Amino acid sequence: MQKMKLLATIDNLDDGNIIGRIGGNIPDIFQDKLEQIKLMKFYLTFQSPDNPLIFVTVFVPEDYEDMINNNIYPNCSVKVFLHEPSRESNNADYTIEHINKSNIVGYNEAGDDEFDFITKASAPSLVQDESYYYENLEKDGFNFWIQIDEDFYPNGLIDGNYIFGYGALYLYRKNMDEKIVAGFWQYS
Repeated sequence: MQKMKLLATIDNLDDGNIIGRIGGNIPDIFQDKLEQIKLMKFYLTFQSPDNPLIFVTVFVPEDYEDMINNNIYPNCSVKVFLHEPSRESNNADYTIEHINKSNIVGYNEAGDDEFDFITKASAPSLVQDESYYYENLEKDGFNFWIQIDEDFYPNGLIDGNYIFGYGALYLYRKNMDEKIVAGFWQYS
């Protein structure tokens, strides 16, 4: 049985199926979890393609050197949280100022060769196809789940450096307990 490939894109049109956003303030649910996101910045939040009642929120370290030095599981410094739907807070302390807040719309079915900003697929499209990125994940029972790819940023989204160096973030899932982790990120 072939698994369905799903795509989501960044689009601020009001006629799409909005499933999340990139940029802006932290989701309100994190107001009572500030200790967990200390020294982090909010990147994006989006609805899980597997369960519309679960949202995935990604935080990146404030310190880019920390990101560079810790970009592969089990030491990937990017944090991923699963939570119930939550509106945007007024707390701008964790906002990445050079991202122009935008909607994420989706999910649309796609062919094998298609990728977009968020892609749920059975296999990733790697920037660098080196096994050391994913071998520890697979050894620990994780499988590729979602790719978040900066190649699909629209013009005007970023007014500064790309968060992942014009690269991609790869999320992995442990099927037994549905744990989601930032497996690794790569840049070009």
